[in-house]
Amino acid sequence: MIVENKKRIRREYQPLTTAASLKILTPASPVSQVFNPIQNEYNPDRGITPLVILPQVFADASDGSWTTHNANRLLSNMKWYVNNVDITTLPAWAGLFSIDTFEDNRGSITISRNIAVEDKIELHFEAVIPDMRTGVNVPIKTDTILLSTLDRVDDTYQLSIGDDAVIRYNPFYDKLLMYDYKLANGISAGTREESIDGNAYERTVNLLVTKGAKATTTGYTVELYKLIGQNKTLLTVSDLDIISISNTKIVFDLRTVEKADYLVLVKEGAKEVARQQCSVVRVYPPFTIEPLSSVSINPGETLHRNIASVHQNGEIVRIPEPIIRMLWFTDTANITGKEWQEGSRTVVELNRTGIGETYLDDWMDIYVAAEQKGAFYGLTDGADDYTDSIGNDYINY
Repeated sequence: MIVENKKRIRREYQPLTTAASLKILTPASPVSQVFNPIQNEYNPDRGITPLVILPQVFADASDGSWTTHNANRLLSNMKWYVNNVDITTLPAWAGLFSIDTFEDNRGSITISRNIAVEDKIELHFEAVIPDMRTGVNVPIKTDTILLSTLDRVDDTYQLSIGDDAVIRYNPFYDKLLMYDYKLANGISAGTREESIDGNAYERTVNLLVTKGAKATTTGYTVELYKLIGQNKTLLTVSDLDIISISNTKIVFDLRTVEKADYLVLVKEGAKEVARQQCSVVRVYPPFTIEPLSSVSINPGETLHRNIASVHQNGEIVRIPEPIIRMLWFTDTANITGKEWQEGSRTVVELNRTGIGETYLDDWMDIYVAAEQKGAFYGLTDGADDYTDSIGNDYINY
């Protein structure tokens, strides 16, 4: 037997979506130190209490083919940089750091060096994730974090954020998103308060500010910035992704965020006294969808009605419209790829499908093309944003 014209056909995968941020694993040893020149002491002394920083790396693919969402264990070619120089090449750091290579904390750096008051240390992490699906190494690079030391003996500020460094938003679990949709469409929705939980798009991030050993809520201001590369933009409540900012909490609107990095600054007057970073990433979990009805078409019928059945994580998605964009199509022997309505329900006019009346052409395939909707966006005429009567922005998806 002769074999000719062999062709190799590969699976096609969606590219990885990644998010990386730096998380301090040692609350007792933050990125800022205080130097007491009278006693010649550092607080904390990193020779005794090292600083540990973890690069939290998450990865996902919209086709559901990627299962290792916490991607730290896959990292390779890991490097930490001090002021954009590989830390392993700097004599001043020799023996004063180590990089973890074990499982979920892989890539974390342990720092035992005290930072002099006059030094400015900007630290960031780079690595790659080997994507065995596509044979590509996906680069990872975090934002920079500043290691600094204050030369004073009075109490210093510290800022802690009451949430994970990476906030993952999954709209499939958002009861508040469903409440809004039901309310807008005249469906019984319960109360808004019952719909707000840890998965809701209205996400409260609590801020704990301490001065010395005591928590405080006065004497300082909080500023929030969005990080874009090496640049940062000051945010206010007029921005779509921010609902409110105060000295004790920030309330985000996660509907409007695809992926973003934020920097929280605490200022005493015009002087920065503490900072922390956090990130938001929209999750795209796998789901399945199929037409619910496969009932035969009777002679003389002019319409075919159908409903999309959507499943995610083993459960039925009762109202998929706010989460998934669904477009109906039909194929017949005479017309293929005929487009119909968008949504979870369809009404097909049979005389427009091309379905015939003989055994050879009296069939019709019906199917749904679907994708998870991305972040919401503001409505504008190109010059001004559209708002309601009290100034709230209109958003769409």
